[in-house]
Amino acid sequence: MGIRDLARATGLSVATISRALQNDPKVSKQTCERVLSKAKELGYTVNPCVRQVMSSLRRNTASSYRGNMALIWKNAYPGLSTDARRLQSLNGARVRAEELGYKIDEFDLAVNKPAALERIINSRGIRGLLVFIPSYVGAKEHLRMNLDSLACVAMGWGLWHPQLDAVKVDFYQMIYLALHHAQQRFKAGIAAIWDLNMERSAHNAARASFLVHHSSGAAIASELFLPLQGLTEAHMARIVRKHRVKCILLGSSVQPPSWLKEHIPPANWVWFRDPGNIPYFGRIDPQNELAGRWAVNLLASKIQTTETGIPTHCQSVLHPSRWIEGN
Repeated sequence: MGIRDLARATGLSVATISRALQNDPKVSKQTCERVLSKAKELGYTVNPCVRQVMSSLRRNTASSYRGNMALIWKNAYPGLSTDARRLQSLNGARVRAEELGYKIDEFDLAVNKPAALERIINSRGIRGLLVFIPSYVGAKEHLRMNLDSLACVAMGWGLWHPQLDAVKVDFYQMIYLALHHAQQRFKAGIAAIWDLNMERSAHNAARASFLVHHSSGAAIASELFLPLQGLTEAHMARIVRKHRVKCILLGSSVQPPSWLKEHIPPANWVWFRDPGNIPYFGRIDPQNELAGRWAVNLLASKIQTTETGIPTHCQSVLHPSRWIEGN
């Protein structure tokens, strides 16, 4: 049973049948229901691989074609569209998809409504969905789409519902790496500032690593892991005096208070992002492009093994960071 048989049985054109099977808005609801009913009666089922190959042929990409992916994100937050970390992650995903022979279409959830996005995904024969929202956005995002026929992977520590298999930077390892190098130079006098509003979802992993690996022990380390919210110069001065703090670790979303350099010189700071030309002791490179590449690898494997829908037991793949000496 093929699409031409279905066309003959309904008296409709092949093009109309194809559009009706994809719920194309150009076809009336009555016609779609009639085609779907006849397809069910005759035992006709859509072959997604055939649909994707034909879509690829129409786009003249068959020579390297393996399948279609969609990358969706939300550009509804100030600064997100130009944020270096986001751009690096997305670039890694784009490059890796091309290397594996996948075509990757990108959609902004702030522009595309879920229902419209579902229609586009169906019409383009997309088999895999890569969802990106960074941890520093903070709010939970609801993906109000039917995912039953799609392989799905989330990227980053952002809060998504429903929960999906995800590729994330290893914040536990990041803190360990920073402490390892800082303690070789400064011994025990090390504190950290963390922005809870921007990176709340990664807070527990970062704080746990700080408490476990700090050379002064967990009790003292708990006083040295400082939330940016409510942190005052007077409190920082007391901490520096009490614990003889010589080095500070700055979470990736932290904008250092202007007075911080009066208590700890910038040459003793450890950054979790690139601070530019500011003198610093060292920084942690989260290798954001690696996150994008690993996410596409995981998604491609799920496509090939036909793992679709919301996973029963979600897995998190944590990618490593690297230490870079200061300038």
